[in-house]
Amino acid sequence: MIGIFQSQKTRSAGWHLLVRRIRNGLQISALIVACFVAPNVMAKSVGLVVTGIGGNEEYADNFRKQGLSVVEALRSVGDEDQDFVLLSDEAASRNAVLEQMQALSKIDAQWFYLVLIGHGTIDSETWRFNLPGDDLTTDDLVAALADISSQEQVVMIGTSASGAVLDILSQPGRHVVTATKSGGELNVVRFPGFFAEAMATTAADTDRNEILTLAEAYRFSNEKTQNYYLDKKLLASEHARLEGEQPDRVALARLGSLKTAKDDPAVAQLLEERLVLEDEFLALKARKPEMDTALYYEELEPLLLAIARLQQKIDSVTGWVDTNE
Repeated sequence: MIGIFQSQKTRSAGWHLLVRRIRNGLQISALIVACFVAPNVMAKSVGLVVTGIGGNEEYADNFRKQGLSVVEALRSVGDEDQDFVLLSDEAASRNAVLEQMQALSKIDAQWFYLVLIGHGTIDSETWRFNLPGDDLTTDDLVAALADISSQEQVVMIGTSASGAVLDILSQPGRHVVTATKSGGELNVVRFPGFFAEAMATTAADTDRNEILTLAEAYRFSNEKTQNYYLDKKLLASEHARLEGEQPDRVALARLGSLKTAKDDPAVAQLLEERLVLEDEFLALKARKPEMDTALYYEELEPLLLAIARLQQKIDSVTGWVDTNE
């Protein structure tokens, strides 16, 4: 996506500089990759957010607030609010979670999201997500996710010891985020709170394109988590992990004017056009090793300019306003 520049004027100047660099034949692949992603903002998406038992009212209240922030953000990339379900408190039983996942599996959707926030434990047999009554186990998750027909899945396990399921749940077409690197990190985790913060604000939208990606949310949350321990002068007891290809192409939320323009047909059309151009860019980049250098840049320049002009149209239609001048 475009959007790394802080105003329309700066964006335009930045693109002219980028094109001049292309004409000079400089190697700027890393910069280009940082500018372009094609998130799933137009694909059918469904999901489930679950907050577990807190053990005390403070934790329970925090889990509820975090779950609400996450589900509201996810709904901005969905067609209907009911496509994203929040289960909290006594409603979040093991049976309810599995029944809801089964119900969502019957919806013809390209993307499925599962977010678990709460306490996790591990024993000699399995990792467990603490819920009222019976806990949700690793085997439960594996079986329920296997029934999900969506081609792409995002699973965020925001609990202690969640790293124990990272390798087990990881597979092609699925992005997995865990709050810890292993089952041995057993303390209460801060990561899901910062993850919810990332989805509720524009702070994590580093490229300023009003689409929050999984990569952006993860970087923001991970940095905030590590800074928390540094500021407190504590040894970090949690280290988040992310598995999955191209997390910068996974949309978690629409932000700002793009969120309010969600149902605008004009915006939808422009986003479709942007996805086509960005896919053309990725295809061109994939062919680069086999192309003559001069021909590659000759094809790249008009593509960059077309994307830049299209982004200006999107900014105009959505009412994008620079807040950093």
